[in-house]
Amino acid sequence: MKYEVLVEFIRKYFPQRKDTILSNFRLYHKLLLEENQKVNLVSRKTSTENIWTLHFLDSILPAKLFKLTNQTILDFGSGGGLPGIPLKILFPEIKLYLLDSKLKKMKAVRKMIKILDLKSCFTVVSRLEYLDQKWHQNFDLIVCRSVKMTPKFKAKLFALLKNNGELILYKSKKLDDLDIFPKKSIVDISHSQIGERKIIRIKK
Repeated sequence: MKYEVLVEFIRKYFPQRKDTILSNFRLYHKLLLEENQKVNLVSRKTSTENIWTLHFLDSILPAKLFKLTNQTILDFGSGGGLPGIPLKILFPEIKLYLLDSKLKKMKAVRKMIKILDLKSCFTVVSRLEYLDQKWHQNFDLIVCRSVKMTPKFKAKLFALLKNNGELILYKSKKLDDLDIFPKKSIVDISHSQIGERKIIRIKK
């Protein structure tokens, strides 16, 4: 059962809070399925069972690498709240902004945030390049899952990061868009239930 794979990960890395975390993931799973019937938040080809691993576990695999504390974090291209909401469930003390250009998606995400009772968690409806200067140097961390990087994205993402900020990219096999980042570290966190997965860490 795919859910048990997620349970095993949570028990290993978050044993003291496992019950609360898993309760939130079960609620998120229910809400995501409900909202996905109205708005395409995740691929409808993904089975309800596989959401536990392909979306939830995948989003939180980097938790093996670092602990998030009181940082301000941007989830760029959030879609259905991934990876931002799973990370917020693990690390409730972070201040999280979920960015996507699709209003319908962000309305659905806003509803889920409210029901999940996630504090300091906000949606932003905009294309990345349209964010004005008030957002510049605002984020300690920007996470981005499976979005192809371009020089235009690089310039804007770096502008949004604080001087000591970091960009965290979720990637699989294709890394050809990363040539624009000369300084980066690549960590392989592939998983039998997900397949090839690499985390790219890029300092500003």
